[in-house]
Amino acid sequence: MSTISFDAPEARSGYPSSKFLTTNYYQTGIKITVWTLGLIVLCLAMVDFYAQTHANETGIALQSAQNEKLEINEDLRISDIDKYIVGSPVVRTRPADKYTNMCKQMKEYTWKGFFKNYSISVYLGLGNDPSVDYVHGPGDLVQESDQKSSSL
Repeated sequence: MSTISFDAPEARSGYPSSKFLTTNYYQTGIKITVWTLGLIVLCLAMVDFYAQTHANETGIALQSAQNEKLEINEDLRISDIDKYIVGSPVVRTRPADKYTNMCKQMKEYTWKGFFKNYSISVYLGLGNDPSVDYVHGPGDLVQESDQKSSSL
């Protein structure tokens, strides 16, 4: 004769307890939520980083182009600056707030980030195709004479 033995369910090691399953699902849910929130914050930070980078690159490019034109005794004109603009900023034309004795009009280029907006102010002279007189923004170049005097 054969004997068949039946083990009680709690004696079997192959079946996890319901308490273990609930804890495992809870931990998995927390991990998914934390990773999702982290990914969202990372994406928003990248939007802000790109806005800041575009503003800095545009400011440096405009200032460098203006210095190159001054070396050959020419002016950088407003019609020439479109090729130096990086990204797609919002452009507003306003009366010049600073440097009013030199400039009458100002164009403000603003890149919108999620946490902060970054802008560059381009001060213009007079005429149909005015010259760019001054560029003020996050990418201001520091002159070598300014660096030497500040280190002394």
